[in-house]
Amino acid sequence: MNSNEIESVDDLLMSTLLSLGVPVERLRFTGSSDTYITFQKLNSRGDWYMDDDESTCEHYYGADLYSKKNYNALLKDMRSSLKKAGFYNISIGAEMYEHDTGFYHISLDFYFMEELEE
Repeated sequence: MNSNEIESVDDLLMSTLLSLGVPVERLRFTGSSDTYITFQKLNSRGDWYMDDDESTCEHYYGADLYSKKNYNALLKDMRSSLKKAGFYNISIGAEMYEHDTGFYHISLDFYFMEELEE
């Protein structure tokens, strides 16, 4: 992705996750839904230096899928949509059940390489 193609990597991630048809919020979900996704940036770092300047920036994100029902189809669609949008090295973590909320919770980690303008 070139920086001038979309406003930001965060916008790309938000639109990709929203296309799944469930609520999505950064860091903390404040609504009420039986299924939702949160995401957060974990790290960004310059990469591939040319002429002593960064030519790319690798972004590392985490996302959490929460659901009170079977989420397997949504998880598969989420992984596929992220991959199609250019995110890579998608890792799916251990599934958990949160007794206090009644939500199943599964986390994903993934990367995106952004080409920086000269």
